[in-house]
Amino acid sequence: MTPTDAPRAPGAAGVLNAAAVAFKPWRKRLAMIAAEFAVAIGAALAFARWSTSIAVNPMTRIGQVSGLAALQFRLIAVALPLLALVLWSVFRASPRVHRIVLRLVCAAIAGLATGMTAGGQVVALRGTPWPLNGQSGDNGRLEAWATQIQHSGHMVNIYPPVLPHLTAFWADHFVDNHQTAFALKWILIISIALTGPAAYLAWRMFLRPLPALGVGMLAGIPSVVVYKPYSPLVLVVLIPLLAKLLQLLRNSPRRPYPAVAWRGAAVGAMLGVLFIVYSGWHIWSAPGILLAIVGLFPWRSGRDGMLRAGAFLGTALLAFLIIGGKYGYMLLSAADSTKDRFCSTLTLVDPGYIAMTPFYTRNGNLPGMWPPPGELGGVGVFTALMMVGVAVALTVGLRRSAVIGVVACFGSAWAIRFFFASHMERDQAVQLFPRTYQTLLYCGLALFGLACVLTGERVKERLAAIPALQSPTASRNAGRYAAIGVLTATVVLTGMAASAQSDPFFPENPKGVSTMGRLAYQAHLLAKPDGTCSKFAPHGKCDPPRKLNPISPPETDQLLHGCEYAWRKNQP
Repeated sequence: MTPTDAPRAPGAAGVLNAAAVAFKPWRKRLAMIAAEFAVAIGAALAFARWSTSIAVNPMTRIGQVSGLAALQFRLIAVALPLLALVLWSVFRASPRVHRIVLRLVCAAIAGLATGMTAGGQVVALRGTPWPLNGQSGDNGRLEAWATQIQHSGHMVNIYPPVLPHLTAFWADHFVDNHQTAFALKWILIISIALTGPAAYLAWRMFLRPLPALGVGMLAGIPSVVVYKPYSPLVLVVLIPLLAKLLQLLRNSPRRPYPAVAWRGAAVGAMLGVLFIVYSGWHIWSAPGILLAIVGLFPWRSGRDGMLRAGAFLGTALLAFLIIGGKYGYMLLSAADSTKDRFCSTLTLVDPGYIAMTPFYTRNGNLPGMWPPPGELGGVGVFTALMMVGVAVALTVGLRRSAVIGVVACFGSAWAIRFFFASHMERDQAVQLFPRTYQTLLYCGLALFGLACVLTGERVKERLAAIPALQSPTASRNAGRYAAIGVLTATVVLTGMAASAQSDPFFPENPKGVSTMGRLAYQAHLLAKPDGTCSKFAPHGKCDPPRKLNPISPPETDQLLHGCEYAWRKNQP
């Protein structure tokens, strides 16, 4: 790919822009794309479904460890044949067959990565039909809004509408007693499972299979939030999609009007769908992307080129407004009157800290001093290495649309984070600014991954220019052997990550201490609608569920002060 993202001549080196490959009939290309989607999504859902057969007691620590080990063993059982297939294709298959095998195996591993995390939730909630936290917290609100929809056909709230409506639909058509909570449990588990395939397939818009798997898993897996998995599912798709918007804008002067129009409509429609699923990431990213659009607009392409670019943006905006315009208007109308005062454990943490959070500790409280002191001027090695990746990505890929798009989203969320945090005391409003850390972490890790890809591409080009190394056979074999190593490491690493993400959410009696395990414990503590207890209810006793009624936002005027008191109390 050239610096302006124009396709290379056939045979040129480079891994970005997977569409710039030798021509294939569109039907074969479409079939391969469909196969890649089917394998990635099928592997994720199948592994999650297979996890229902793990017979352990999730309320005991021995049962929990056994369940995690069973998930790891099953991952090995599935991954080994896939790796063996790749190994066979390296030594025995033709280049074309090897490419097909590698493409489908990468898709399968992306699905297994979060299919195992979803399997952890299946095991944690074994024996109870309730989702994490039962009828309380965020899930309780979603269940209540879905109940509103069941009774009135709409919900009285400005929350993105897709998840509550989907929950109501699922409960009405697939749950015997039409209980929205029971529907929500499986919707959330499926959302976890689909995050890996979504991250991989989104980066396939720019990268070949192996780099797309590396970047997608590196940035996407740490973004998974087991309790609210639908928001990371949107995030891992949105950032690459916004970068693709910039790439198509730059290329629009060279395309005919029909191609410009349908591409704009497709991107706008996808952005609209993501917006009505979860809108927060759009808000954090919008200012940076708008500036990037102005900067990358083909002002010098002549009148016809600017008209084509304008047509692309116009059709994209129209498609977005058709799908998300109504909800966007509601959101803007309520912006002045809505204040978010909810104070989490991260609200009073140093706003410049964006690395790991205490969310995945067995103890949900801030563990003493947080963030822990780092090695480089108070900054940890993880963050420093991530910034090195950002620097390298900007150095070797400053003119690449993929890099520009991710940097625009990172810079936008970074500025908005500090803007809202700086007004928190004056306005007594949080405005969800702590959630920007997910955008920042995702973009930082994506840039690190892109830095590795672009650096590897440049090294490969330099080595190819050395006469003694100009052997097509040796170059091809080196690439094939690298695939085996990368895929093996990816399977092991994603399995470890899935286990680490699942473990804190296994049931744990809170005993007055706020832990992530209390969420699953609460699910096992609730009785079923017929009054019977869940299979593993503690001591065979459980609490009756309450009847869900339309709810209004709770009074939270004192939450900021209460959170500060709790934070001060926990400091050493």
